[in-house]
Amino acid sequence: MSVEQRKSERIIDYLPIEVHAVNENDGQPLAGPFSGSIIDISSHGACLLMTQVFHNGFHLFYSTRDTSNTVLEITINHPPDINNCILTAVPIWMDLFRQQEIRAFKMGIEFAGNPEVKQRKELQKALQKNQEQRAGWWMKHCKNWRKNI
Repeated sequence: MSVEQRKSERIIDYLPIEVHAVNENDGQPLAGPFSGSIIDISSHGACLLMTQVFHNGFHLFYSTRDTSNTVLEITINHPPDINNCILTAVPIWMDLFRQQEIRAFKMGIEFAGNPEVKQRKELQKALQKNQEQRAGWWMKHCKNWRKNI
């Protein structure tokens, strides 16, 4: 039995994202873009569904964790409510995701910095619009979601 360790409640959602690994100090890109989706999100972190995590010798999870001052920049662009929202995060865990013929990776991330920043509050507000529709789409297309959490 696992013990719940999340700091805040997550909501199921489905948002396309673009992920870059960057140097935290100067913002220089180190790898990316990697495409993926947010499949659940809270004010402190999210679970990403990534089809690719390795490109040109850079592993999105391991290279980021093993290289000092490297963070993930996650861009959410879901008009009309969310336009180029960029969040900084660090990877916490990674696991395989299997759904019928789909093979991908789930990655847990924790947002860097203060969870009360203006951009995250605006994102939370925007997520409330049509959230049930996006979550419903994900739940419909991933019948064994609860087994894969």
